Amino acid sequence: METALKSNIAENLRKHRVLRGYTQEYIAEYLGKKDYTAYSRYEQGRSNLKMEDAIKLASLYEVDVQELISISPTVHQGSDNSKKSNGLISVLVDLDGSSSSLENNIIRLKKINELLAKQEL
Repeated sequence: METALKSNIAENLRKHRVLRGYTQEYIAEYLGKKDYTAYSRYEQGRSNLKMEDAIKLASLYEVDVQELISISPTVHQGSDNSKKSNGLISVLVDLDGSSSSLENNIIRLKKINELLAKQEL
């Protein structure tokens, strides 16, 4: 697979994962990998994305497979979780009153904010 394409796929995978607040460990488990490093290599552009995994990820992220492998992605924030308008992203946060839920959402929001600051979203 061409290096530039691999790099674009890697970036698309990372953006979709971070935007939805998933860890590499969760995604690896979702894909049935033995450990997270197998998935991590996708995001590093070191391994070719298998079609079977692309289909599973597209389903999880509620996007077309093309969205994951395109060179110029239009990262959708998802109809349930967030919305983009006027250059802003609003994200729906589910809280259940637990400290861990709050902390996980804060971590997720910080990652999204970092991507926005780098103009990667």
